[in-house]
Amino acid sequence: MTLETLQKRIKTTQDLRNIVSTMKALSSVSILQYDQAAASLKGYRKNIRDGFHALMKRGQMPPLPEHPKEGKTLVILIGTDSGLVGRFNNEIVTKARDEIHLAQKHLSDVLFLSVGKRMAVLAENAKMNLIGKYAISNSIKVVNSLAGTIILRMYEAMHQYKVTRVVMFYHYREQGTSVSLKKTTLFPVSRKAYDDLRKKKWKTNNVPLVTLPARQLLDALIKEYLMIELSAALTYSLAAEHHTRMINMQNAEKNIDESLEKMNLEYQQKRQDAITEELIDVVSGAEALTPAKAKRK
Repeated sequence: MTLETLQKRIKTTQDLRNIVSTMKALSSVSILQYDQAAASLKGYRKNIRDGFHALMKRGQMPPLPEHPKEGKTLVILIGTDSGLVGRFNNEIVTKARDEIHLAQKHLSDVLFLSVGKRMAVLAENAKMNLIGKYAISNSIKVVNSLAGTIILRMYEAMHQYKVTRVVMFYHYREQGTSVSLKKTTLFPVSRKAYDDLRKKKWKTNNVPLVTLPARQLLDALIKEYLMIELSAALTYSLAAEHHTRMINMQNAEKNIDESLEKMNLEYQQKRQDAITEELIDVVSGAEALTPAKAKRK
């Protein structure tokens, strides 16, 4: 490799490093944004839980209906639009397929909704029965509207395909640096969670007064519950996506730095060799001229 070629290669690698560093910085900023959104969702989720709790303590909460044994399962796969996240999307598809196999169900008996363009491609390649595909923007502002759109499709599937169970697969960013894959049942409501909340004491001596008809309030709470749970899953997934991309960019940055160090050393060595060779040519030329001058004298 010539000095000129090596110099161009170093310049190209330095440009690549600048791009990688920018992407790492953008992911770092996005993580903070999604963490703040997730924290605010926790407070709203508590308000929804308190609403259910108040209905129970007022004796206005209807009993939890028995979950039908027959019916289809709807699986929501939450992935990414963008790449540079390693096996982020593949892990979700693999986990969902394994869970279905353990439940002794066939893929054709399960319906799927995919979130993320790359997730849709993987799900289609895996021959999953997709009844909806949704892109996911990096903007936190569109999370709620996307959650609302998916919930509407979920309600349609309940009537159209007799869906009686809805589960979600998504990544969750733990405290610190780890990202884990989670499975959450969105519908029906867990009987254990229902019973635990019913047994729990109200935090004060006075239970809030419920002015709306119990059925109307319950329907509203259920809609808000579904909305908040799906919005939270989308937000957690986005935070995990950017965390994964940031880590990948950090590793890429490290590898690029190592390559740059090797190329710079090679460049310096080649340049030194070229200078040495040039000096040898100059000295050889001078030595060749010396005898000729001596003869003329």
